[in-house]
Amino acid sequence: MSRAELLTGNEAAARAVRLSKPQVIPTYPITPQSPMLEIIARDVETGLLKAEFVNMESDYAAMAAAVGASLGGARVFTATNSQGLLFMAEHLYTASGSRCPVVMAVVNRAISVPHSRYADHNDALAVNRAGWLQLFCEDAQEVLETTIQLFRICEDPRVRLPGMLCYESFIHSNTAEGVMVPEARTVDRFLGGVRVEALLDPAVPRSLNPPTPPEWYTEFKFVEHQAMEAALAVIPEVGRAYAEAFGGRPRGLIETPEPVGRSVIVSMGSIAKTARRAVRELKAEGLSVGLLRVRAYRPFPAEAIRKALGEAELVIAIDRNCAAGSHGVLYDEVRSALYGTAGPPRVVGVIAGLGGRDVTVRQLKEVARRALKGEPPFDKRDDAIEWLGLDRARLRDESPQARPLARAG
Repeated sequence: MSRAELLTGNEAAARAVRLSKPQVIPTYPITPQSPMLEIIARDVETGLLKAEFVNMESDYAAMAAAVGASLGGARVFTATNSQGLLFMAEHLYTASGSRCPVVMAVVNRAISVPHSRYADHNDALAVNRAGWLQLFCEDAQEVLETTIQLFRICEDPRVRLPGMLCYESFIHSNTAEGVMVPEARTVDRFLGGVRVEALLDPAVPRSLNPPTPPEWYTEFKFVEHQAMEAALAVIPEVGRAYAEAFGGRPRGLIETPEPVGRSVIVSMGSIAKTARRAVRELKAEGLSVGLLRVRAYRPFPAEAIRKALGEAELVIAIDRNCAAGSHGVLYDEVRSALYGTAGPPRVVGVIAGLGGRDVTVRQLKEVARRALKGEPPFDKRDDAIEWLGLDRARLRDESPQARPLARAG
């Protein structure tokens, strides 16, 4: 039913798109997802994928076209990242508010300034309130599986919301791994055909997004919220169905490879793979350390996290993102989820891997040991946060190249 192939993350996403058979693919190329679009365009040109591939003039226009195609009843796929995703922001809300089950690959890339083409999660997290599902992948296998699963999740009538498949620039997009690829006919059965109701029909004129008075607006937003809440059940349901159809492990909202210990590392994306080895080595040293990987960031699985961390005393949230003047999102979300529980664990935060910087097993082991011992900066009870691998020498560099804004005046 499946065969092993050596695929990059971009190739895995493109193969999943071919298997899922979207009918309209409006796109605008941006590094590093462009190679994926090249593969998809070639599949359309050679007849392997029967779809309208539309090269738009901008990311903004690509999402506008995606909304229109979805409202017309088409299964739609698109892709972007970084500045392109931010350029789409207005129509991200249009897509979710119009209940368009568009699937979009977001190849997570740092946001300017300074300009970077390397990985972190700030692009997707900048639009984490736009009403889109957001699933974060650990490796190329999960990229393929999540792409296929998202079409079924987003098109489920209990959900009918757009969804982002998030994987990381170069770390995933350009790195080749062994991937089990299912047969086309079994994917056809799994997806069960296109389930996108056409809301726009030239034969039946209707208004879209009319001016809405206060008496109606709240109810529209509440219905969207209910759909996102429903996705908390649909995501693991589809993950189990995929595992039954194709093998492998069921993918749900979170993943705890083993029972968590007294202390738990919480992460998402590629850092989770590094953390797995760090946790194994720390356990071999006799330390009680576990791992919790967040797969579904939106909807955020607060109840599942509360249950998984019920016995923990210390949570170390590793964030590949940051917000100036605040913390990483996992730190904030996990603390919020645990607030009010009986005897909640202490939560400390670590900012790591920004702009594609390497995060090593040695670094994660060292930060876990220091957090367990309560060494600085983890000697503080509240708001303890570490910037992993911070180069203090660069902060002392007064050259114009290092401090362009400081010199600008």
